[in-house]
This record gives sequence, structure tokens and C-alpha cells, in this order.
Amino acid sequence: MLHALAVLVAALLAVSGCAPSIDKLKPALAADDSGTVWFASGETVISGDLRFPSGAGPFPAVVLMHGCGGVGNAEGGWVDPLRRAGHATFVVDSLTGRGFREVCTNALALPANRRIPDAYAALRILATHPKVDRNRVVLMGFSHGGIVTLRGATVWAREQYAKDGPTFRAFLPFYPYCNTRFPEMDRIAGPVRIHTGELDDWTPARPCEELVARLAASGQDARITVYPGAHHSFDNVGRPVMRLPDVDSGAGCRFVLPTITASPGAEEIRACLTKGATIGWSPEATEQARKNVIGQLAELLR
Repeated sequence: MLHALAVLVAALLAVSGCAPSIDKLKPALAADDSGTVWFASGETVISGDLRFPSGAGPFPAVVLMHGCGGVGNAEGGWVDPLRRAGHATFVVDSLTGRGFREVCTNALALPANRRIPDAYAALRILATHPKVDRNRVVLMGFSHGGIVTLRGATVWAREQYAKDGPTFRAFLPFYPYCNTRFPEMDRIAGPVRIHTGELDDWTPARPCEELVARLAASGQDARITVYPGAHHSFDNVGRPVMRLPDVDSGAGCRFVLPTITASPGAEEIRACLTKGATIGWSPEATEQARKNVIGQLAELLR
């Protein structure tokens, strides 16, 4: 409840024009900074909600990237489990500062590539905090944020946005969209651990399994966990399984692009894009995913 309230306050401040201008942003965080943190991603001021475990630190940290609907239960539900395991959490809001409420019904309004700088900007400001171990920060994202996390895991992204700064130690995409192939995805900058649902009909598991197989075959550290009987957004606690009729779905698309910055043609998208997807909470998958992630973080950050 407190986490949700903090996110709501941040959103209201941004809408009411109280977000600081870029020239008023703090260049570094102090030991007592937590809660809403404003920072620049390019020319846009966005915010994140920063929480710490009890104690002095420095702590490992997890940057969490929301899905197309904005910050909600999926991200918020991870904050307490991660903090109990000794991790600071930074839930980034990519929408409010850009004037969006959601981008689920218009997938082209904010492509995932435009949010990769958000993730690395969050890492840079987080790395200035005295209570954060800047060498043990992980990127974790959900759905649209899972795509950000997956693409943010590429060597290309690291060279673009972290060439002279801190880097992410590992990447945990939850139910990302793996249907688009491009050369940059063949080289990852750190371990990747994908988590997705067997019954996901929005961002299907099979293309992600194929991606992990290709990466593993080339000797790179990538693994996937597919949760039986689980739909998209299976860790959104309390959300009943339901059909969303108006969202854009590219589940039936397969794109091969010359570069990560390229986009499929409009006709190619229209030919395979459909409306509608199923989402909903799976208590069993959520419980297992919590255990899996905590175990993976212990292994990856030691």
C-alpha cells in the first residue's frame, strides 16, 4: 500500500507540473534519499521509486521496468520480496514524464527501444547512492519492460548507454517479446534469465526458448524458465485471468530485421498484428518465480 501511494504521489506531481526541470535535478543521490527520485533520460525527466532493506548497506539493487500499462502490481509485488532478500529496488516510471497513461492499446506510441536509455539512466543515478553497491545492480522488466530488459542486455546497448559508466550485472526479463530477430541480440553483455508462462498468448514462450537456445549454443549465459499453466502477467497478484480485447498483439508475427534500430514495415505489421490477449495471476507460478529469482540473484551477484 505504501509503495502504491508513493507511485501515485509521483504521478500526481508530474501531472501537476511539479517535476523538476533538467537543470534542477540532483547530479548525485545522498545517503538519505529514497522514495521518489527524479532523473533525466535524454531530454525527458522521469521518476523512479527507490526502496531499501533495513540496515546501512551498501546493498545490491534491482531496477524494475514496468509493462505497457505503467507501474502496477506486477512490479510493486516484487518490491517487498526483493527487499526481504537484501536488495534495494528502483521501480522506474517511463510513462508519466512523457504524458502517457498506458501504451497497451497503441504499441507504437512508445517503442521499447526508447525505454532502454531510461534503464541505463536509472542505473547511472542509482550508482551515485552511497547505500547502493554499483557493481551489483540487475535489470528486471515485465512484458514491455521485459523487452526493454532483453534488448538492454545486448552488447550494443551497453556500448551505447554505458560505455564509460556503470553496467548491469545481469538481466531478468519477464514474459518479453522474443519474436523479432536482429544481429545485436546475438551478443549479450551479461547473464540473461527469462521467465515466462506456458500459456502466454501475448508474448509467447516458444520464440524466447529459441533465442535462449541460440545464445547458449554460442557459449553465452542465457536460461529460460517456462511456468506451466501460466498466462501473461502471471505474477500480477490478485488479477483474475481475463481477456483484454483491445490490446495490440504481435504473438503471431515473426520479424527479421537488419539491426536493433530498424522497424518492420507498416504493411508487414498490419499483416500479422491482432487485437486481444489473455492475462492473469497464477499463484503457483508466482510463488515459484519468487523463489527462482531470489536464488538466481544470490548466484549471479555473489
